[in-house]
Amino acid sequence: MKGKSLLFGLCLCLWTSLGWGQRVIEVPWYETTNTYMFDIIKMELTDKATIITGQVKYLPNEWFRVVGRTVLRGESGKEYKLLKAEGIKLNEQVFLPESGQMTFQLYFEPVNAGEKKVDYVEGNHETDWRIGGIVLDEKPQKLEKGSDCLIRGKVLGHPSSYRLVLMGYEDDDRIQEPYAIIPVRNGKFEYVCQLGESKMYWFVFTDELAKSSYRPVSFFIEPGEVEITIQSEDAYTDSETRGKEVNELYQRYQQLREEQFHFSTIYRQYDSLREPALYYTPRALELHELMSQNYENKQKYDSLDAIYQQLKKENKECTPQAIALNEKYKNLRKEEQKWKEGYMEKYPSVATYFLLMDDLRHWVDYRVHGFPEELEILSFKDLPRLENMYYTIYKPMFPKHSYTGLIATMLQSLKQIEVGGHYIDFTAPDFEGNPVTLSEQIKGKVALIDLWASWCGPCRRSAKSMIPVYEKYKSKGFTIVGVAREKTVQTAKAAALQDGYPWLNLVELNDAGNIWFKYCVGNSGGGTFLVDRDGKILAIGPSSEEVERILEKMLE
Repeated sequence: MKGKSLLFGLCLCLWTSLGWGQRVIEVPWYETTNTYMFDIIKMELTDKATIITGQVKYLPNEWFRVVGRTVLRGESGKEYKLLKAEGIKLNEQVFLPESGQMTFQLYFEPVNAGEKKVDYVEGNHETDWRIGGIVLDEKPQKLEKGSDCLIRGKVLGHPSSYRLVLMGYEDDDRIQEPYAIIPVRNGKFEYVCQLGESKMYWFVFTDELAKSSYRPVSFFIEPGEVEITIQSEDAYTDSETRGKEVNELYQRYQQLREEQFHFSTIYRQYDSLREPALYYTPRALELHELMSQNYENKQKYDSLDAIYQQLKKENKECTPQAIALNEKYKNLRKEEQKWKEGYMEKYPSVATYFLLMDDLRHWVDYRVHGFPEELEILSFKDLPRLENMYYTIYKPMFPKHSYTGLIATMLQSLKQIEVGGHYIDFTAPDFEGNPVTLSEQIKGKVALIDLWASWCGPCRRSAKSMIPVYEKYKSKGFTIVGVAREKTVQTAKAAALQDGYPWLNLVELNDAGNIWFKYCVGNSGGGTFLVDRDGKILAIGPSSEEVERILEKMLE
């Protein structure tokens, strides 16, 4: 689990004694997991067996498999074998029904009474399911006044969501470990954490994370109690948060924003266009399908994407109803942005400092790849006003807050990461764990800095297209340094081996060096930056053909 500035502990104890040597633990606590599609929603500990009720929740018609070699591994090191399953067949593909949900029981050998925690271990391969630190002997934790935050919450309208993930604001679950994984029992949850400062965090349901489609619940962790009510999936209003000063200030801002602009009305109108055929034109839907079918064929995909981009330029992507609603929403967001900037100037607090940081983060995240449509309301003409707000109001008011250092990094990146700017140096480990400094590898050379990820198809296609260019010019003063953004070194190693990259590759584990952030590529798979011998950025995101044309002029 993450350390950062938070230290967490368990605070709910909910197990029912059924008799000597027999217990039922509803939605047991655990510390880590490498899968959000599988969850343990009940454990029964008896003298004859340890029975796990498991739930898989994902997309309809997708399959999973529970293998017979799965064990429970105790803190003692002893392994408890899987004896049988009910509701599924072991070692066989099981396809999910239209509901996307399936529940079953797994029977293991009885766990010894002395075990306080066990791990669910399917195997040693990185794709094998593993849930670590399943707690069998829960102890409640007391709230220490002045330094701890007690989060109490209730959940409305999520009957089959059993667990919440506590994440840093805008953390990427593909890369970063959560702060905590919290059980929801009978529609309620409770958690105690020790904090370093008041900051914005997210709650997300694990089953929504599994499908990469979620509606995060935003709130500030601050001293004392924070009460959260998570609304049902079809609610148009945000979840409710009650807390001390910072949460109250943020809720007040949200309330005034809704009173001023009535965004909930717009969201209802969008909901009426939920069916794809009501939002997209037939030609757009046809291209969606073709692009999905040809995702791995770069030439075909790029050709279809060019057609789709032209369709957007001609304003033929969306139906007339969707076009009208999008225009209405965009104009409303422009008005709201001006109002928000005035609000941040007039009412400075940690809550509005977050708003300032969030606006600046959008510029950083999309500087390289461009703003998505929903953020086209932002203009670089507004940047000086926000920068001035930071230097004259917020930095003097909160000199030691983490947002202060974060924004300083943002402003540096916004000034440097552009054609004509200078690359930002960093140090990251290679695949063997040895620290490597970028500047030492590219000094005196024309270099391509390739930020990529094993899970980013376009990044890997781009990198593979650079191999012939690298081989042609590597002896003439050209080099490539790759950096993979991963949770584990193994995933980067496997992808680099599969694709056959002949150049040096480093790894950015859990965003330890904030390299993606510094290079203004946000939570995307990555980006490429061609720099000259002096470190000046010549091109951002160039194709292999563009790189070769530049190298012909510089190195031939």
